[in-house]
Amino acid sequence: MITNEKQYRSARAAIERFGAEMADLRNAHDGVHPALRRAQIAGLESQVAELEDQVQEYEHLQSGAVTTFEAEGLVDLPDLLIRARIARGMSQRDLGTFVGVAEQQIQRYEAERYRSASLERLAEIAAALDITVKESAQLRTAPPTETGPESAWSFPVTEMFKRGYFEDFSGSAAQARKEAAHLIPDFFRHAAYDWTQTALHRRSVRAHGNVQLAALAAWEARVSILAERRAPQVAFRKEVISHEWLDYLVRLSARDDGPKAAVEHLRASGVVLVVEPHLPGTLLDGAALHTTSNIFVVAMTLRHDRLDNFWFTLLHEVAHLRLHVAQGPYRAIFDAIESPGNSPIEDEADNFAQEALIPAAQWRRCVSRFTQTDRAVRADAAKLGIHPAIVAGRIRREANDYTLLANLVGSGQVRPQLT
Repeated sequence: MITNEKQYRSARAAIERFGAEMADLRNAHDGVHPALRRAQIAGLESQVAELEDQVQEYEHLQSGAVTTFEAEGLVDLPDLLIRARIARGMSQRDLGTFVGVAEQQIQRYEAERYRSASLERLAEIAAALDITVKESAQLRTAPPTETGPESAWSFPVTEMFKRGYFEDFSGSAAQARKEAAHLIPDFFRHAAYDWTQTALHRRSVRAHGNVQLAALAAWEARVSILAERRAPQVAFRKEVISHEWLDYLVRLSARDDGPKAAVEHLRASGVVLVVEPHLPGTLLDGAALHTTSNIFVVAMTLRHDRLDNFWFTLLHEVAHLRLHVAQGPYRAIFDAIESPGNSPIEDEADNFAQEALIPAAQWRRCVSRFTQTDRAVRADAAKLGIHPAIVAGRIRREANDYTLLANLVGSGQVRPQLT
């Protein structure tokens, strides 16, 4: 079974290599007996078929389409846990962070199929993956409605502790895990967070795989707390997001302090921008939401600390505020920008952001979209009055080649301004 991206890439490379070897064998004229050649080809075909099955399973799990994992008995539990992790879109590092152990420990557990793991650890892993195990395992599609000792394991308590989510708690990480059944409800009460089924219907998630919803709820609650502390002086009205307002926002990108200036532009219009790294199991870029006290928020994780990603994500979330949150029906929308949209509201926000950053009529006149050179990108950006990273990012997305123009996308230039 393929358990991580490194193994996945190796398997894909091996398939290509074996394919080339088979082609060479079929075309060779070196005097080798045909029966021996057929045996060599058959051996390679068998290896390719096995690898293709493993790759297909890994890709199917990652797609988010799988939520149920059948097991014949406890002997199948280790593979079930591995498959559930992949289906959650969680890396081995994410799971380690979630339960408070090193990534290497998760790798060892999975390599030996959890033979050295205690029953308590297995239960903790299952809770972190938020699965219910009966005759089969089912990914839960809503956060726990109660927070007793068992359901508290569904939250990344150690990571929440490290980030200071439990502000009135002065104990250690180990003590936080022991007291999670009390700390988690107190945290959500502080955030005035509503995770009832009614509230969940007013949330939309665009993400890789099946998001760990308890972790997502904790992240949203933390964002809400931070937003309340930075409440703007004016109330947000969706009408303020006009063509002129957007044009001014985009042109701020040309400044060296563009992201910082964007925060102030939003704040002056009644929108708080909060930066909070994603929690393990969520893998988000940003979100648009409004709190229970009606504060409108753009939240960003800076998962990719690049200017091109910052500006596209920002405009995407502004679109959600204007089109889908301020006038309903959603209270919160969460986004992993690189994952497929697969919904009208995501297509609408993608198109809104793209048009606001570089209108289609102007993009058609950009030489850089064809030449893809540094000089052309800088020249087009100067004509448009925007940062070259925005042009470079557009070219990379349309070409689906993220190795292009890597020196122009502003790597490492966002976080120092906003954190």
